[in-house]
Amino acid sequence: MVKQRLQSAVENSTLKSVSEEFIRGFERSTLGKTWIQVLEITRASRLYRWLTTEPESTTIVIDLRKTHTFGPVLAVLDAATPQVTRFWETSRLAAVARAIENAFSGSKAVRLMAKIFEPPEPPANGDQRE
Repeated sequence: MVKQRLQSAVENSTLKSVSEEFIRGFERSTLGKTWIQVLEITRASRLYRWLTTEPESTTIVIDLRKTHTFGPVLAVLDAATPQVTRFWETSRLAAVARAIENAFSGSKAVRLMAKIFEPPEPPANGDQRE
């Protein structure tokens, strides 16, 4: 019952109708049409298809730390992470971010938004939607 009332409130909300109008306006704009073309070109590219194909059942796992290409990059990142973390923890920007988080963390609006954007539960029977 509560779920139905919440769904009804979302369906009839002004924010949803404004959002839908904004999306329709964006899709009709030159920027929107250009963006859609860029997405179509990207999705049609061989690199995109290669990166997004499902792996075969006989997938080989490669430790990138042992490769000549990514190994040095990962070693630098591993070495720099403690210093960057220490710098972040003592920075003024981190203090401001924590203050903002503390101010909004107890907000009802934030909890509601978290519920709205929470991903759905996976199907019980293990089927995946495509």
